[in-house]
Amino acid sequence: MKIAIDINDVLRDFTRQFMNYYIRGIDETFEISYEDITSFDLSEVFPFKDVYAYKLFRYVDYAFELYGRAEPMDRMLPYKFNDWTQKTLMNLDKEKVPEIMLVSPFETGKSIQSTHSFLSKISSSVREVYFPLDSATIWDRCDILITANPNLIENVPEGKTVIKIEAPYNKDVEAEYTFKSLKEVIDDKDETVINILNRN
Repeated sequence: MKIAIDINDVLRDFTRQFMNYYIRGIDETFEISYEDITSFDLSEVFPFKDVYAYKLFRYVDYAFELYGRAEPMDRMLPYKFNDWTQKTLMNLDKEKVPEIMLVSPFETGKSIQSTHSFLSKISSSVREVYFPLDSATIWDRCDILITANPNLIENVPEGKTVIKIEAPYNKDVEAEYTFKSLKEVIDDKDETVINILNRN
């Protein structure tokens, strides 16, 4: 079994970072709260001049600030995440130990090296990191996906499992398993992930 963990808004506080740097670097008069970001497509939320200006902001001019300097979703998450992936999940019966993969779709240009910088900052020891241009291909490479991405949540293939991490832009998207955060998944007393692994 392979578990894929989406980086944005699961490990990395990407959307809040985007909001903060848009206001700081593009329009200081723009007012918005995190809860107001109800579309996963941030170009629909933040009024860029055109698509080119949006991509320039996201992948070139502010790539390091957005992808490299963003904070983890929770202060204790890096420690808990590394303990979970390197100890807890590795202590299952040998045939149940999952492969772990981190995923971050739609990255390009300077964002990729900036994401590696973020992963270094949180001391991630996950061996595989996947940057797909087509997010749907993530499902070809995993059995369980932990994500906030509403498109991936809505299009879970038969036989696969999605664990939804709540975000303001995915409130109306239903999933079999929903958690407020990855930290909540890790601390889950019902051990949902381990139970999914054990039943397969």
